[in-house]
Amino acid sequence: MEKKNTKAVFIPKRGRNDNFRYVAINGKRMLIKCGEVVEVPADFAAVIEQGQKQDAESDDYIASNRRED
Repeated sequence: MEKKNTKAVFIPKRGRNDNFRYVAINGKRMLIKCGEVVEVPADFAAVIEQGQKQDAESDDYIASNRRED
């Protein structure tokens, strides 16, 4: 992979057998290894980072709206 226009990303594992994540952008696709820092093209890195940000926001929303019975 070219070093030009790449970025390092980390995708945490969600479970014991969560080894790869499938990411697709406009017909381009990649399997990205989970649990370690990997270099990916910048456009894939942006999508991964946005997804992680959305996951964090949804976790915060769920926690703030949890009923306490």
